[in-house]
This record gives sequence, C-alpha cells and structure tokens, in this order.
Amino acid sequence: MGPQNPNLIHLTNIVAYATKTLSMDKSRTTNNKTSYEVESKVENFHWWFIVRRKILKSILSSINLPINTLTLDIGCGTGSNLGILTSSGFYTIGLDRSIYALTLVKNRMGEGDFHLLAGDLHNLPIKTKSVGLIIAMDIFEHLEDDLRGICESYRALVDGGVLVLTVPAFKFLWGTQDDVTGHKTRYLSKDIKKKLGEAGFNILKCSYFNFFLFFPILFARRIVRFFKLKIKSENELNFPLMNFLLRSVFSIEVHTMKYFSFPFGVSIFCIVRK
Repeated sequence: MGPQNPNLIHLTNIVAYATKTLSMDKSRTTNNKTSYEVESKVENFHWWFIVRRKILKSILSSINLPINTLTLDIGCGTGSNLGILTSSGFYTIGLDRSIYALTLVKNRMGEGDFHLLAGDLHNLPIKTKSVGLIIAMDIFEHLEDDLRGICESYRALVDGGVLVLTVPAFKFLWGTQDDVTGHKTRYLSKDIKKKLGEAGFNILKCSYFNFFLFFPILFARRIVRFFKLKIKSENELNFPLMNFLLRSVFSIEVHTMKYFSFPFGVSIFCIVRK
C-alpha cells in the first residue's frame, strides 16, 4: 500500500464531530457578505494585510515549531494568512463560521495545500490535544464570550502547543471598521493577558503593535466621528500613495517588535504556550 496523504490523515484524526466542509453547503450565506467581499479584493495589496502577514511570518520564525506542525487558522476569513502558513511548511486547516467567506477562499485560491472547515470558536469541532499551532488574528473581539473561545483554543492544543493571536486595542479607538466587522470590544494588554492566564496559557510575549501609526489612526477616526462621515469600510479608504506610505511606516515594526515591547498601539499581539 502506498503512502497516504498526511493532510488527510491529520484531518481525520482531529475533527471531533460531524461538521460542514466547504463543498457540503455552498448556498449558506452570512450577514456580513460585503465586508468579506471587500477584504477578499484588497487583502493582496492593502497595507494592513501585507504588513500583518509579514509580522505573522516573523513570529512563526521565532517560535521554532517543526515545519509539519498541524496548524489551525481560526477565523481564516477570506484566507489572508493561509499562504504564509502553507509556505512555511505547516499542515494547515482554515476554519471559519462563514461558509460564504470560505467559498471566496476556494474561488480565489483553488484547492490549495490546505483544508477548509466550517466551525465556531465557541465550540470548536476539533478533538482535544490535537493541534500544534493555532492562529487567531483579530478573532476574539468578535465573540460574545471571548474567554470561552480562548479556553477552546487551549483545549484543542497539544501540550506545548502555541497560540498566536492579535486583537484590537483601546476602546477609545473604536471606529467604522469595528462596527462593520461586528466587534464586541477592544482590549487593554493587561485584560487579554489576564484572560489567557485564566485559561491556563503561559505567556511567551505580549505587546502592543501598530505603534507608529497610532496617532494618525486616532486622528482619522476622530475626524470621521466628528463629521459623521458615512463609510462602508475603512479598507476602501485607500489609494496608491497613501497605501505605500502606511505600508512603509508599519513595516518598520516587523523588525523592531523582535526587540521592543511597545507601550501602546492600535493592536495587541500575544504568543502563548499551553
């Protein structure tokens, strides 16, 4: 008998109960189709997505996990991080509760070297202690019960497994994008660290980021609020020169965040171990 596809072996071993894969229910939609459509169109060139992927790649290189580590990208959306994870050699599963978003991934990226799975972070369809790495970038702020989602991540990880997460920071930075994407909250660093500790995680590093653009973004959001400007998505507020400038400034942090923990920023990242 020839060798089996290791991805299929892993998928069979970790799914805890019957769930939907993309091919089972393409007709289901989501209330947030417009947001997903915008994200799918801009994620390949928008400064925020480009630099966030660079940051993720830098983090992955620093945690030194085996290249065949089974990885779950929770809330994968339209697949912004899947290419980075698969190119890093990880067996990757993209999980999202929106089948519409997963359909956009398949239409844009094809079958790919990854699996797509429909599921909810409040009750992951993943067996206990089955995943080596979980990525949850800008996910927990969407949950009514974020601690439950953090605990579910802890449950799914093997002993010694790693969770990499990002969340938005400071409630006074609340803007159009928070409303559009259905955020429930924004965090202080101490708050997210407390929740991670309550779930049982050991914190390897936790820091604010998007430090250099903090005041420009704060100013821009105050202007939008003051003049009551109607904007469908902040991701659409973009033109080539601005995109280049913001990407250049934000990219500085890809290198500096290895050595510094910023005192404030637009977002927070944490690397924690079970």
